[in-house]
Amino acid sequence: MSENMIRVVFCSAALSFLLFPACDQAFDPQQEFQPKLVVFSILSTDRESQYVRVEKNYVMATYDPATANADLSVKDAVVEIRDEMSNRRFSDTTLVRPDSSRYIFPIWGYVLKDFQPVPGKTYRLSVRSLSLGQVEASLTIPTKPVIGFSAVATAVLDNPLTYSESDIVCSAVLSPTAKGFHSRLFVDYDVLVGSDWQEGRIEIPLEFAYPKLKSFDFVTYPRLTARPARNQVGVSFLNEVYRAALNFVVDRRHKGRKLIFKWAVFHFMQVEKNLFNYYFLTHAYRDTHSMRLDEPLYSNVTGGYGLVGAYTADSLVHLLPENFSYNVR
Repeated sequence: MSENMIRVVFCSAALSFLLFPACDQAFDPQQEFQPKLVVFSILSTDRESQYVRVEKNYVMATYDPATANADLSVKDAVVEIRDEMSNRRFSDTTLVRPDSSRYIFPIWGYVLKDFQPVPGKTYRLSVRSLSLGQVEASLTIPTKPVIGFSAVATAVLDNPLTYSESDIVCSAVLSPTAKGFHSRLFVDYDVLVGSDWQEGRIEIPLEFAYPKLKSFDFVTYPRLTARPARNQVGVSFLNEVYRAALNFVVDRRHKGRKLIFKWAVFHFMQVEKNLFNYYFLTHAYRDTHSMRLDEPLYSNVTGGYGLVGAYTADSLVHLLPENFSYNVR
């Protein structure tokens, strides 16, 4: 190595030493902790009580989330929701926790009874705490959709064996403020158990998971889907899957019992943008073929963290004929 080259290497090493004198400092991936409110609420048009959970963020003692089991509920919060005409305040409440393996205390929350969000209205939810300040979130409830069965669909529902080559097509015109939708098809029935008639329901899958196998044990159901640009959608449920579901009820679920199928129910849910964005951002990278450590965070709560979203739920009922071919009398 030449003398000039040695001089360049020496100068570079000396410069690096001057610029980075603290290389032994421990690396900490956590940001400086700032206490904030964490708010979670999903408003819905299909129930008369709305709920809000208010908690506070925290610093992890370890990097295993399952070790965190402290009660972080904020119990001094004032929770209000308002529109252009009125302002309503939530009351505190406690809810039974369905799983107490990690948290042994009940769920602390806030409830507003006798309130159903009005489709098309914009609401602003505010949360105030003496210890953690105030946060807000706003959202617009999607307007009501126009849903229906096609003429062929009703014929297939009534006579699935006669119209074996046709499928059940359900249509919907979405609200301009809806960012996504989710559709489901149910069939309700009465079954005689002992001396009592009991109500039952089965959901009709969208398709067979393995079309060549055609087994009701391996089926797929509709998922939350983004709204198309033209706001009009059609959802097709396969006739052969419909027949497989009916056979499952008759031959496996209630074999040997009297059974009467009553009606089919097309259930249609519209999701506004905040709930849609939250769901897809937190589920987009969960595939079985890759591992990701950069799980993104979505929040529409100004001044804090969390989600305030909403959905609308609408249904259309089609009565099945008294002489329905799958009835067991």
